[in-house]
Amino acid sequence: MHVIHVQDAEGYNPSRFVARPFMEGDHANVRLIRLAPGQALPPHGHGVSDLFLYVVEGAGELDTPDGVVPFAAGALAHYRGAEALRVRNAGETGL
Repeated sequence: MHVIHVQDAEGYNPSRFVARPFMEGDHANVRLIRLAPGQALPPHGHGVSDLFLYVVEGAGELDTPDGVVPFAAGALAHYRGAEALRVRNAGETGL
């Protein structure tokens, strides 16, 4: 068993987004992604793996085939591996 805390991870970087392994297991892992205001992840997929995004703090948006969807603290999104992930920080604080 292993416990970690978000506040102990790398902080926001205004010059580049942060995307780092946070906890890794044999069959699953957790990555911590931090987007400063205005930053976005480049569109990408995850092969055959499902992906879950949970917002701990801040407000952003997801670009989906059906349009832009608000994505803020407390929200959880599920992507199938082939679906393109497009997320950006649309707020004034870190996401």
